[in-house]
Amino acid sequence: MLETIFQYSLLSFFLSIVLILVALVRFQIKPWQLWLIAVGLTYPGAVIAEHFGAQLLLLFLLALGVLIVPSVRLLLFTKPLYKSMRKSLPPIGLTESIALEAGSVWWDAELFQGNPDWNKLSELEATELTDEEQSFVDNEVETLCGMVDSYEIVSSEDLPKEVWQYIFDKGFLGLIIPKEFNGLGFSHFAHAIIVGRLSSASQFLGISVMVPNSLGPGELLLKYGTEEQKQHYLPRLAKGKEVPCFGLTSTVAGSDAGSLVDNGIVCYGEHEGNKVLGLRLNWEKRYITLAPIATVIGLAFKAYDPDNLLPADHPLYKKNDLGITCALIPRKTEGLRIGTRHRPIGEPFQNGPIYGKDVFIPMDWVIGGEKMIGHGWRMLMECLSVGRGISLPVTGASATQAMLLTTSTYAQTREQFGIPISKMEGIQEKLSNLATNAFRATANINLSTWALDAGHRPSIISAIVKYRNTQLLQNSSIDAMDVHGGRGVMQGKRNYVSNVYSGAPVAITVEGANILTRSLMIFGQGLVRCHKTLLDELTALHDDGKNAIKNFDKALVTHVGSFINNIARAIVYAWTKGRLAKPYGNTTTKPYYRSLSVLSAKFAVLTDIASLLLGGSLKRKEMVSGRFADAISAMYEISSCIKLYEEKFQNDDNIESILKLSVLTLVKEADFAMRENIESMPVNRVVKTIIRFFLFPFPVTSDKINDKLIIATSNSITDIDWLIDNLSTCICSNLREKPGHPFYILFQGYEAGIKLKVLRDKAKKAGYKYQPSITLEFWLQGLVDNKTLTTEDKENWLRWNDTLLEALKVDDFENLKN
Repeated sequence: MLETIFQYSLLSFFLSIVLILVALVRFQIKPWQLWLIAVGLTYPGAVIAEHFGAQLLLLFLLALGVLIVPSVRLLLFTKPLYKSMRKSLPPIGLTESIALEAGSVWWDAELFQGNPDWNKLSELEATELTDEEQSFVDNEVETLCGMVDSYEIVSSEDLPKEVWQYIFDKGFLGLIIPKEFNGLGFSHFAHAIIVGRLSSASQFLGISVMVPNSLGPGELLLKYGTEEQKQHYLPRLAKGKEVPCFGLTSTVAGSDAGSLVDNGIVCYGEHEGNKVLGLRLNWEKRYITLAPIATVIGLAFKAYDPDNLLPADHPLYKKNDLGITCALIPRKTEGLRIGTRHRPIGEPFQNGPIYGKDVFIPMDWVIGGEKMIGHGWRMLMECLSVGRGISLPVTGASATQAMLLTTSTYAQTREQFGIPISKMEGIQEKLSNLATNAFRATANINLSTWALDAGHRPSIISAIVKYRNTQLLQNSSIDAMDVHGGRGVMQGKRNYVSNVYSGAPVAITVEGANILTRSLMIFGQGLVRCHKTLLDELTALHDDGKNAIKNFDKALVTHVGSFINNIARAIVYAWTKGRLAKPYGNTTTKPYYRSLSVLSAKFAVLTDIASLLLGGSLKRKEMVSGRFADAISAMYEISSCIKLYEEKFQNDDNIESILKLSVLTLVKEADFAMRENIESMPVNRVVKTIIRFFLFPFPVTSDKINDKLIIATSNSITDIDWLIDNLSTCICSNLREKPGHPFYILFQGYEAGIKLKVLRDKAKKAGYKYQPSITLEFWLQGLVDNKTLTTEDKENWLRWNDTLLEALKVDDFENLKN
C-alpha cells in the first residue's frame, strides 16, 4: 500500500508541475490562482494522495488515449496547430534556406539534442601528418618562415619577390588541390598546421597562403567545376601560375549576401570573334584579399534573364531572377578594374576593391557551366564553410600559442622587486588565461580538422571554431600586452605582440563578423539543423503537399517524446550533478563528461522552451540567440579539450591544471548563459522560478575556480621546453634560432637569465649582493679577488647580463624632425 501511495504521489507531483507550466504559459494565469492549483494538486495527505493520484492517473490515461489514436490526434490537435503555425511562421528566404541545408551535422547535433553519444567523439580518429606532410612542414614551411621579416613586411606592405616565387614554386597555393592536378593533396589537418606556422612568422604570409586554399575558387572548382575548367585552372592555381581571389562582399551587401546588387544579365555578346550566349556583369566589390595581385577573380553576383534567352531545356527557363551565381574571370577581361588597395590594420596584407562595368563573359566562365547558374550561394555555403573552419581558427591557435610561449618566457626573464614577474599573482592570473586560451584554441582547431578529414562537413562547428578562436586570439593579445607593459606598446622590430594585438580585429571581422556569427549563425542555424525534429517540422509547415500534415504530425509526436525525455533527463542530471549519467572517461575526464552531460540536457530543454515561447520571433531575439550560441560553443570547447587531452596528454601532469581550469571556465560560461536566457523568456516570474528550481538547483560541478588552481595553471607553463614540445604546434621552430628575430633575442635572454641565476645564487650564498653604487664589472672583480668567483665566471656574468638586458630592450628611432 505504501509503495502504491508513493508512486501515485510522485506521479501527481510531476503531472501537477506539467499542468502548472501549461497553465502559466498557455493561459497566463495569476500567481494566486497558481497557488490554489498547486495546493489542490499536491495536498500531502497519504490517503488523499492515493485517491487523488488515481484520479489524475485516470485523466492522464484518458488524454493519452486520445493522443495516441492518430486519426483523433490529427483532427483535434495536429490540424489546428498546423494551420495556426503556418499563419504565424515567418518565411524562410532562399539564401537562408540554402544556408540551413549546407554542410552536415555531427557532434554539434549530439550536444544540441541533450544526450551525447560519447563514442562518436572518442572513436573519431586523430589525424596525424603523413611522412610527406611532415617533411614539407619540417623543410619547405620552415624555410619559408625563415625567409620573411614581419617588421619589414609591414613597412614595405608586401612580401619580397623571392618569397612570392618560393610560394609559387613549392606549391603553397595548392595545398588542398589533388595530386592529379599537380597539387599537394594534403589533409585538412596538414593544411591547418602549415597555415598556422606561416602565420607565426608573419600574419601577412599566413593570409597570403590561406586565402587561395580556403577562400579561393580552388575548392569550388573541385566540387562544381566542369572538367574543362578543372583541367585548365587547377594545375595553374596549384603552381601559382594563377593567383586567385574571390569577390563576394559588396558596398551594400556584407552579412546580408541576399541583398547583392552586383548583377549579370543573360545576353548575347562577342567572345573570341564569335557571338555567344553569356552574361553582362556590373559589380563593385570591396575587402577582397589578394585582389591587387590576383590574375583570376572568382565573382558572386545575381543573375537575371529578362529576355528569356536561356534554352528551353535549362532548369531556369523563363525565369527572370536566376539567383546568386559564381564565375571565374581573368584579370585582363575588358571592363574589369582592379589593382588599388585597402590597408588593413595590423599587417596590411594584399586586399582591395574590384570593379566591373559592362563586363561580358561567356557561359563557359560560370563555375560548373551554364547549368550551375543560380547555384552560387549553395556552392559558397557548402565549400567556404570548410575554409571558415580552418583558416582563421588556425590563425587564432597560432597567435594564442605564440602569446603564451613568448609571454611566459618574458615573465620569467623580467624581474621586478627582486623576483621574476612570473611569480607575482597578478601576472600569474594573466598567464593562466594565456595557458587555457592556447590549449582551448589548439583543441578547437584539432577537433574540427580531424572531423573534416573524417568526411564530416559540420558548418555549425566551423562557425563556432571561427568565432571562438578569433576571440581567444584577441583576448590573448590583450593579456600578453598587459604583461609586457611598456615592452609591448613601443613599436619596432623587437615587438612581437603589437602586430597580433592590432591585427586581431581583422580576424574578428572577416569571414563572417563575430557579432553575426554569434547572434545569428551558430544558434539560429544550429537549432534547425541539429534539433532532432525541427527541420522536419519546418519542412512540413512550408510544404503544400497532401502529406504535409501527416509529416508534421509524425515529427511533432517525435518532438514531444524527445522533449519529455529531455525534461526528465535534465531534472535528474541537474539534481544529481550528472552522477546518474552514463559514466565515461578515466579518473581525470569522468567529471568533465558528467558536467557536459548536465549542460547538454539542460540546453536541449531550454532551447525547446524558448522555441515554444518565442516561436518565429526567436529569429529576431539576437541576444537570446547569442547566449545560446555561447552555451553551445562552450560545450563544444569542453568536448575539444577532453578530446585533445585523451589523444595527446594522458598522464601528463603539466596539462592537468590547464585542462581543469579550461573546463571549469567553460562550464561556468555555459551555465551562466542559460540562466540568463531564462530571465529573458516572456513568462512571469513564477514560471522562471519553477524552471530554475528544477533545472538549476545546484552548480553543475562542485569544483570551483580558485586562486590555488590559477597559480597551479600558471606554474605549469613555466617549463618552456614543455611548451615548445606540446603547445607550440602552430609555431615555426626556426624563429627561435634565427639571429635578429625577436623570438631569438627573447630566448637568448631567457637562457642567459637561467645561467646568470646560478652565478647570482653563488654570490648570494657567499653573502654578496650587487648594489649599483659601483659598476657591475668593478663589483664582480672584487668577487674574483676574494675567490668567490673565477675570472671565467665574471666574464660569463657580464656577457649573460648584456644578453638578458638586450631581451628587455625596446627599439628607438632617430627623431626625424631634427
